[in-house]
Amino acid sequence: MNNTRKKLALFVGQADEEYQSRFISGFLKKALAADYDVCIFSMYLKYQDTQERELGESNIFSLMNPSKFDGVIILKDSIQSEGAAETLENRLKETFDRPIVVIEKESDLFPSICTDGYSAVSELIDHLITTHGCRDISFVSGKKWHKHSKERLKAYRDAMKSAGLEVSEDRIFYGDFWYQSGEIYAEKLLAENAPLPDAVACANDQMAIGLCKVFSAHGIRVPEDIAVVGYDSTYEGRTSPCSLTSSVIPAYEFGEYAFDFLMKKMQDKTPDSFKLKPQMLIGESCGCHNETMPQYQIRRSEWGTDISEEGFDSIFNNMDENLITQSSLIEYISTVYSYAYQLKGISEFHLCIESKWRNIGLGVRVPHNGYRDMIHAIRYYSSHKNNMAGLEETFSAKEMLPDLYNERPSPAAYFFTPVYFENECFGYAAVRCTEPCNSYNDIYRRWITAVCRGFEILKRNVALKHMQEQLERMRNNKFAVYSYAYGSLDEKEKKEYDLVSDILNENLLDYYFQPIVNTIDGRIYGYEALMRSKTNPYVSPLSIIKFATMQERLEDVERATFINVLRIINEKRDLLKNVKVFINSIPGIRINKDDLPLIKDYLDRNSAEIVIELTEEAELSDNDLTRLQDFYNEYNIGFAVDDYGTGYSNVTNLLRYMPDYVKIDRSLISEIQNQPKKQHFVSEIIDFCHDNNILALAEGVETSEELRTVIHLGADLIQGYYTARPSAEIIPHIDEKLMNEIRQFHQERIDGNNKKIYSAGKTNRISLTKLVKNGYTDIVVGKDEMVYKDVSIIGTPEMKTNIHLRVEAGYSGRITLEDVFFTNIKKRPCIEIGADSNVAIVLRGTNRLMNTGIQVHESSRLIMEGDGTLTIDLNAAEYYGIGNKLDARHGELIFDQDGAININCRGQKGVCIGSGLGGKISINRGEYNLISCTESCVGIGAVTGEARLNIKMCLIEAEFTGETGLLIGSLENNAFVSISKVTIHHYGKSTYMCIIGSINGNKAAVTAGSFGSMINIMSDNSTIFGALNGISEIDLSDSSLKLESTGKNALIFGGFNDNTSIKLFNSDINAVVRSAEEKDTYADDENIHIVNGRLKILVNDKEIKHNIVFNYT
Repeated sequence: MNNTRKKLALFVGQADEEYQSRFISGFLKKALAADYDVCIFSMYLKYQDTQERELGESNIFSLMNPSKFDGVIILKDSIQSEGAAETLENRLKETFDRPIVVIEKESDLFPSICTDGYSAVSELIDHLITTHGCRDISFVSGKKWHKHSKERLKAYRDAMKSAGLEVSEDRIFYGDFWYQSGEIYAEKLLAENAPLPDAVACANDQMAIGLCKVFSAHGIRVPEDIAVVGYDSTYEGRTSPCSLTSSVIPAYEFGEYAFDFLMKKMQDKTPDSFKLKPQMLIGESCGCHNETMPQYQIRRSEWGTDISEEGFDSIFNNMDENLITQSSLIEYISTVYSYAYQLKGISEFHLCIESKWRNIGLGVRVPHNGYRDMIHAIRYYSSHKNNMAGLEETFSAKEMLPDLYNERPSPAAYFFTPVYFENECFGYAAVRCTEPCNSYNDIYRRWITAVCRGFEILKRNVALKHMQEQLERMRNNKFAVYSYAYGSLDEKEKKEYDLVSDILNENLLDYYFQPIVNTIDGRIYGYEALMRSKTNPYVSPLSIIKFATMQERLEDVERATFINVLRIINEKRDLLKNVKVFINSIPGIRINKDDLPLIKDYLDRNSAEIVIELTEEAELSDNDLTRLQDFYNEYNIGFAVDDYGTGYSNVTNLLRYMPDYVKIDRSLISEIQNQPKKQHFVSEIIDFCHDNNILALAEGVETSEELRTVIHLGADLIQGYYTARPSAEIIPHIDEKLMNEIRQFHQERIDGNNKKIYSAGKTNRISLTKLVKNGYTDIVVGKDEMVYKDVSIIGTPEMKTNIHLRVEAGYSGRITLEDVFFTNIKKRPCIEIGADSNVAIVLRGTNRLMNTGIQVHESSRLIMEGDGTLTIDLNAAEYYGIGNKLDARHGELIFDQDGAININCRGQKGVCIGSGLGGKISINRGEYNLISCTESCVGIGAVTGEARLNIKMCLIEAEFTGETGLLIGSLENNAFVSISKVTIHHYGKSTYMCIIGSINGNKAAVTAGSFGSMINIMSDNSTIFGALNGISEIDLSDSSLKLESTGKNALIFGGFNDNTSIKLFNSDINAVVRSAEEKDTYADDENIHIVNGRLKILVNDKEIKHNIVFNYT
């Protein structure tokens, strides 16, 4: 952040409206040329219809940090929300001590300048009189008190008087500069049943359009029956059914003048007056025939359309629908980011939200009272460089926008607009236009207001979801604590209260047993003993807990439960056999010492089958936990954490408790098949359990879909109404059909069939955010039913997905990846290209593949294009980045991208670009960063197959450490490498290494022209060019090489035999070798041909001399 360029601020209402837009363009032309950055703070509309919206819109003006600016412009007449302009002026008066200029309206505090409306209206009235012979002319003015209204009305009166015509006061109508004023006056004229005037002159085009609309509806023709003229010619007026004669305010030129005026004030000089007058624009509404009206073409300026590019106005735009279906802040931000491409003409978009909204939906309220601590939620550049979407980056609102202070070669203009809904302040947005002097357009205004609406709906959705979850937890909580006074109970509750006393006094408790089944074959693993009352009327378990709590008798419930269940286990030992029985324990309640002998007697006989469930609704102290664990250990009792996912459930508790079982709460299981976030969370819980020898039990499973999902996620045990309801009788097994279903779902998990496939082609843009939300695991491109052959897959920077992309056999087309983050599924490649395909992958933004890369069938062709980056992180015993497996050939690989490809390798052996058996590789441009920390790695080429490589116009940077490393060529076979206009930087450390050529192949031929390199390797058995153990043919021309090689048997050219040929032409080579070989090559002198250039080779600090022939003819 080192940009010290001076800055100007401009305050405006509705920056995309025609006058403001033209004024801003003129102002920016001058300001940017003078090397000023400009910040435009804009309301969306000039005024709103409620106080809440007025506050929400004008709040953006408070963002301006006075200490950052050198001058201010206020388009006061465009800021029509009541009191907003005056509040702004007063704040600036108190906080800003540099020049301020007010535009198109008077100010009591600062100098103001206005355009000339008098001469334009006078000219229009004179045109009606002299050209069209009008004598009876009405005038529709603006607000009676408004400066422009007074000026334009005076021009009308004076022009009529100069022509010797009288002005009747009933021919003057005061409106408000809006369409409805014209409509009202037209209705008034028609209602009088009197002759219409010859003409009506309006103080602006909007009122003239409203007037003509009503005339047309009543069959009054313009101009045949009545002439109409406007003022401040607008696009609407110029393109009306009858183009409006009007006057063009020189807003662009006035913007230029305003900049000059401000500069004069900053220099304490007296500005000149603005002399350019408005220009009359003659259309048809006066009776003329478009003499000076510009002609509008229906042709577009670009070939792309809203439909073809799924723009904001496309019928296929589902932005609103997708925004309102999000259920978390990060999902929402990712969705907004995925639609930023619709902002045509915008080079940058930034979304900055108040940091309090991290806790959206949890009672957060942020009023319209300035801005404070901000989250830089979205940074979107149309170039797709350094884009970001997330909640990690924060800044103070005093900075306004961090990117504003980045060093830039040229100044910039940023438009700041509020992000709000009614009385909620969410933050603000900032945009920079592609054309530096343009304002944002109406598409941006409508797009960002959709974002505002969506934010409000998200707030409501999250609050509703939170409330539902609380209710669900209350419903499922076995031991919710109630604090009612007896006197507050109704008669029915009092009867239950008394009945609970009887239940506890007389031990009128019974127990139902609900099966717990394993997820392999559905056999019963155990039962949970669930408390029931024997009374009539029946009292629910929750009521028993409620009234026992009121009576302070939870200890009696605990005692009865343990003794009753242990007695049943003892009595039904033959039926229960060796299955587990889960018993609920109330947190913090201890068994009375007098009851311990009886309980211990039962435990001595049955303890191995007992599992005690402890809910997570309250934390245990360390002393209580130690006491329980000692008790459980003494009697070999199992321990389960119940209702995990509610209360104080967290990993810290699990690490303290280290239970034998974790029962995942119903609130996490409900509808889990439709909620990826639940799936992710439950999967993390199960993985933690398995890593720590804990069995994961999914409780509350009520549907087949829930059962399938939790089995696929790896749950060990299942409990729920779907598999078996609680029963007074202990059932020996569940329904056979359910057991088969469980076996099927388990087999699917083993087979890896937990897929949800999205077939691409219904639309040409695919949102990863939407697919993740809907639980998709695979994208398939190339199905016969594709409507769109070429597709774009749009992600959010660093939003990791578990999605796999598969290209069907025979597909031919382009797939654009924009900010995509794929990870492998069960060691499958992140991107899999089927047979006989011809695929172009276009990179935009920042893309990443995790653990595996791109597999290209040997019969297919892959072309890499675009200016984005691709990072591939590999981590496997055998790996490849772009190409194919080590026992296969890859298809043709062509690299035509301008961006960087970064490949990071961890594992045993593999190849960054290529395959085991090889294939055709052509690298035509781009940047390649290859890092390997593996036993054996090939950078570009083949492992066991022959390599034929053509590499040009690129930068390759590499760092290899391990046992064996080869940057370019074939590890075990022949290599034929052609390099042109390539730069290589390489650092390596290994036992065996070759930079370009082969290590164990019979032959390596290396040809390089216009080649530059900086290479430093440490390897006992190495060469930089050629075949380490075979024939080497090396031909370098017009190259500049700086080489350093250290190792017991380190060489520069060729391998460990004299069958090496070296040709060096017009090259500058500086090499240092430290080696027991005491030579740079085994090539015989007659096989070394050096023409022109320079050569300096030091071996163990001794210079090696080779004959150089100089021939410049």
